Amino acid sequence: MEFIRDYGLILIFFILPVIFVIQPLFLPRIEEKDEMLDRGTLKRKKLILYRQIKELEMEFDIGNINENDFQATRTELKQEVSAVIAQLNSK
Repeated sequence: MEFIRDYGLILIFFILPVIFVIQPLFLPRIEEKDEMLDRGTLKRKKLILYRQIKELEMEFDIGNINENDFQATRTELKQEVSAVIAQLNSK
């Protein structure tokens, strides 16, 4: 019985961690896939960007954001929306 316990401890503390560390070397290489977003994800992203623009305009109207920051952020958001719409149209 002591024999099984000793080899069990060796298995748990040495062999299993070695297998865990070496395992990725033997697995087939996983190719990095491009960010191919499906249409639903792109539509959700577009809606979120539109909401961000709307919230930004409300913050500007309230006076929480100065005009330079407002214009810069709004331009960035509009460019992102344009990119998303272009991706949607290409699919």
